[in-house]
Amino acid sequence: MKKYVIIVASGSGKRMGECIPKQFLVLKNKPILLHTLENVYNSSSEYNIILVLNKEHLSLWKDIIEKYDVNIPHKVVYGGRERFFSVKNAIESINENSECLVAIHDGVRPFVNKDILQNCFALTEQNGNAVCCTKCVDSVRVISNNNNSPFNRDNIRLIQTPQCFYLTTLKKAYCQEYSESFTDDASVVEKIGEKIFLCNGDRKNIKITTPEDLKIAESLLQ
Repeated sequence: MKKYVIIVASGSGKRMGECIPKQFLVLKNKPILLHTLENVYNSSSEYNIILVLNKEHLSLWKDIIEKYDVNIPHKVVYGGRERFFSVKNAIESINENSECLVAIHDGVRPFVNKDILQNCFALTEQNGNAVCCTKCVDSVRVISNNNNSPFNRDNIRLIQTPQCFYLTTLKKAYCQEYSESFTDDASVVEKIGEKIFLCNGDRKNIKITTPEDLKIAESLLQ
């Protein structure tokens, strides 16, 4: 079955506090987004990669391709005003006559690897979808009405990407009107009545959103 990987990298990265979006910041001699792209491609050269970028960042990405001599096949799709619309644009760019699988991944999670992607795709074929997650290792408390109380962390999962689905499911889900409750692709798909299946992620598969995250990422590459 044909497999696609959508890498979403159209955000502005305001929380990083830099003049350029976080996905283009240099991590160990190359941009974060390039690490992500290379790790997806190195997982399998058979994956069809779609890169979602802000239209204003296209020239910056072209400069990166030239500077780092990037020869990885990929298609660029322009993002929208919210992540929902960015993913929707990427999904609508896929024209297949037969069913295929689509994994959606954050461009600022550069530590995605072969095992994570293969597991996601395999479990999606079996269950209909697969959403990466990790167990919560911290103590958890719930705040309510100016009070707080402990919560069983065994019932908590921290959600990551990739999140993988059948293309037909995604196309149906992304025909919905946008809602602020859509925090990720799983929440969009769940809204049309689909049961979400969780799969093991990796604690190293961090999302780089703050300067502290960047320091952690640098240590992981040492």
